[in-house]
Amino acid sequence: MKHRYEFIEHHEHMPFTLFINSIDHIPFHWHKELELIYVLKGSVEIHVAQERLILREEDLLVINSMDVHKIDKTGEANVLLTLQVDPGTVQAQPQQSKNRIDCSSVNARGADEARFAPIRSGLAQMMWELNKREDGYGDKVMGHLHLLLGQLVRYFATAERLDDSANASDVDLERLRRIIQYVDENYMYKINLNQMAEQEHLSFYYFSHFFKSKIGISFQKYLTLIRLEKAETMLRETTSNIIDIAADCGFANVKLFNKSFKEKMGVTPSEYRQKHERQSGGADDKHLPFTRDTSESGSYIKVDTVKVLEGLYRHLPQVEAAAPSVPPAPARSVEESLVLDAAAPGESYEPHWNRLLTAGRAAEGLREDWRKQLAEIQAEQPFQHIRFHGIFNDEMMIYDESEDGTPRYNWSYADELYDFLLGQGIRPFVGLGFMPGKLKRSDETLFWWKGNISPPKDMAKWSELIRQFVRHLVNRYGMEEVRQWYFEVWNEPDAIEICWSGTKEEYFEFYAATALAIKSVSPDLRVGGPALNYITVWETDWIQTFLQYCHEHRVDIDFFSFHSYSEYWPGDEHSGGLSHTQPPEFFVDTIHKVRERIADSPAEALELHLTEWNFSLYPHNLLHDTMFMAPFIIKNAIDSIGLLQSLGFWTFTDIFEEMRAGDSPFHGGFGLISMHGLKKPSYYAFALLNKLGRRILARGPYYIATEENGDIQVLLYNYTHVDSLYAKGEWSGISEQNRYNVFESKEALDVSLDIRGLQGDYKVSHYTLDREHGSVFDAWQAMGAPDFPSKDEVAYLRRQSGPDLKVSQIRDTSSYTVRVTVPPHGVQLITLHKQY
Repeated sequence: MKHRYEFIEHHEHMPFTLFINSIDHIPFHWHKELELIYVLKGSVEIHVAQERLILREEDLLVINSMDVHKIDKTGEANVLLTLQVDPGTVQAQPQQSKNRIDCSSVNARGADEARFAPIRSGLAQMMWELNKREDGYGDKVMGHLHLLLGQLVRYFATAERLDDSANASDVDLERLRRIIQYVDENYMYKINLNQMAEQEHLSFYYFSHFFKSKIGISFQKYLTLIRLEKAETMLRETTSNIIDIAADCGFANVKLFNKSFKEKMGVTPSEYRQKHERQSGGADDKHLPFTRDTSESGSYIKVDTVKVLEGLYRHLPQVEAAAPSVPPAPARSVEESLVLDAAAPGESYEPHWNRLLTAGRAAEGLREDWRKQLAEIQAEQPFQHIRFHGIFNDEMMIYDESEDGTPRYNWSYADELYDFLLGQGIRPFVGLGFMPGKLKRSDETLFWWKGNISPPKDMAKWSELIRQFVRHLVNRYGMEEVRQWYFEVWNEPDAIEICWSGTKEEYFEFYAATALAIKSVSPDLRVGGPALNYITVWETDWIQTFLQYCHEHRVDIDFFSFHSYSEYWPGDEHSGGLSHTQPPEFFVDTIHKVRERIADSPAEALELHLTEWNFSLYPHNLLHDTMFMAPFIIKNAIDSIGLLQSLGFWTFTDIFEEMRAGDSPFHGGFGLISMHGLKKPSYYAFALLNKLGRRILARGPYYIATEENGDIQVLLYNYTHVDSLYAKGEWSGISEQNRYNVFESKEALDVSLDIRGLQGDYKVSHYTLDREHGSVFDAWQAMGAPDFPSKDEVAYLRRQSGPDLKVSQIRDTSSYTVRVTVPPHGVQLITLHKQY
């Protein structure tokens, strides 16, 4: 039996525990806490107080202290919100403290149903406050809890009393515990009522009455139930035949087993096993690994919890649930004093954020709108290289074979694409993949455009394709040009059956053959890889094994590449489970982990390229469009200075087709620029980074100060991370219109900036980028959020996009002092340009 908690909230100074869980099976048990169960999704079957109840979505049930109960899944997945409260908290009146709470919304209608509204509202407000954690949240939570408990006592307390004899109750429960434990350990043997009564030194009739009064079903029915539960586990987890399972679980014969099993499950044991085998063998979304935790309490299995609280949050008071149409003014601020010396020696550095741009796939680069956006970026803030997938996809028509199997090459589309890129001043960072159809070994594909992920059926033909491809590039563009390119062998080959359908060892051989083919044209050409997934970085020794292979087989590797996002799935299993969002430090920690693993290998110094990174790896994550992304990019770019050769933000445009196309201008796409050509806050994060000088004067957790040729630049940012519930995979706080309720409560930064060591006259430029200044998403919301904006509306939004700019002059000065306030998600850049 296994048990998975999705969200647990417990404080030693608060007399309650609140958690979100998904139930598989919890056997009969009891506890002193009063327990309130609210069904967020699906349904569950609960046996309590001699009743069998089916609770469905939005149903409530209170389980009183020491009530024996058990919970089972039904035929559908479920997610529950469970509140456990110290019974001493429930009623202030001592004479009422032993009254039962009779609260069950099952089958409630009309006026009776209205009694449950305050309970649902109280739960919603507790969850909201616990998640947002604003000042005073603990007091507010306790206030909501006491109001909720007051409702239970006033409207649901009954005249029926709990057992007044604590000692008698303890004796009975200890007896019940022994009986349950005995059955659990001996279910496979013959057990009858007489035997159990004798064992407990009770009469047959008293034992029978005692057991049914506590559990709600007869002892024989309970025994059969336990045997069936054990049989279910064996059918799922073993290959034992049905006859053996029946015998091992204590059934007199297989006929009785089949009859009992079908009565409970609705299918025969054989049908149950076949159904389970089908379900466990064919997950559609295999790129989401997860693990399960265990607990003695029972089995809680992980299910898709995206927006499971959406229904609960509908019960928030309207003032709590409404999305603000304009950014709220921060209630408070944190004061910071920043003193800089413009004449300090500083530290030189090479910016790595403008070395690599990324896009979806090669064929998209043949589109006019894609090209227009790239040209605009290169005109305003040029990048050095660009990386994308699919240069060998069949849609690029590079590789074909004649009827007798002779390879035929067609470089037309590749030439058209590379000619355009070089014309824009940007060089290819060539991702070598995916497999041409005529070379594929098998039919596995990736993404909507079906990039084939199999190894080649003929390694010699693959090697010759690479050799001819590289020779053509050198002949067309010249060796001096192509030696400045990068050739990256495949994409995430560690993601077996996702991006690579071969084995790890087959990838090593594939890499070696590909590197040899490239170096056969010229040893000066740069080859590397493997574009490793960040979870592999953390959880395996893949890096050391790969580099050890290259060392032992004398395989060239000039650079190492990997990917990083903020979402993470612990473990190495695969399922449709959800990720967790990692803490803000995770990005830099991953880089250090890569460097640590490379240092633990025989590889010599390698260039390190992060060829994909973003906050989320979902191309429809609504946070990608918001102001959150600007400080996210700036923080991680600054924190990783000196650790990487390039930082490839994924991607430059929302013209991107791994999944369905976006259905609104701001659908949460990866891009710096929307499908309509609107520049998001993420775009301007890079624009502001590119205004920094090349000598660092100082940097800290919210700023970097630089100098170049007498000019001074100070970049301030107020990074605000997602809140704890969103980080655990629960996204009910976010919607198309409301995208800022999923962040931690954060103060504005009130910075007193004092720059000393100046000489002469300066032009001061002050750039402000926040929700009210330059965020095109917030401007789109303010104008009414049209799904399909007209040309006039797009033109209007373009004018709203970009930082606010104020310019002033200071003359004959040795210092400059200014006080600035940076709101959450805000960014400000102050530049002092030396005047002559």
